[in-house]
Amino acid sequence: MGLATELLAGLARCRRGAVAPTVALSLIGLVAAGGIAFDYAHVAAMSTELQAAADQAALAAATQLDGQPGACARAGAAAAALLANQSLLANDGSGAAVTVANEPACDAIGDVKFYQGWNQATDVAGAAATTDANAKVVEIAVGGRTANFALTPVVAALGSSAINAKAVASL
Repeated sequence: MGLATELLAGLARCRRGAVAPTVALSLIGLVAAGGIAFDYAHVAAMSTELQAAADQAALAAATQLDGQPGACARAGAAAAALLANQSLLANDGSGAAVTVANEPACDAIGDVKFYQGWNQATDVAGAAATTDANAKVVEIAVGGRTANFALTPVVAALGSSAINAKAVASL
């Protein structure tokens, strides 16, 4: 027993290798921080993709708002047809395509909304358009996508809510 006690006492006094447990514990935090940073960058990039899609769809729709009969229908079709963006970072099972519904009605309902004007100072829409002649501004909404985290799925508290984008355009 004397030899065993002496070996244990010597082991307790030994300082060699004392840094290994500290490094092992710090690696857990470093890997977790790296995973959170990677997943945040994924969500931010996906948001940028959706915003680019909304911008392009709004610009395509605005080119059709000429006040002539059928302007709202043409604008809705342009937003739906000319949008060729893909969300390459989407991994929610909805595919890569970003779509806008073809909404031909001159109203402020749905993902394609038409307004008579837009207050740039307050960033608020004016009255809803009711005819092709008074539809001057279009607002496009895309999204509703979620990002499934790649490196931090075990942390259920950290999850992506719906990622959306809106864009407003007029002639």
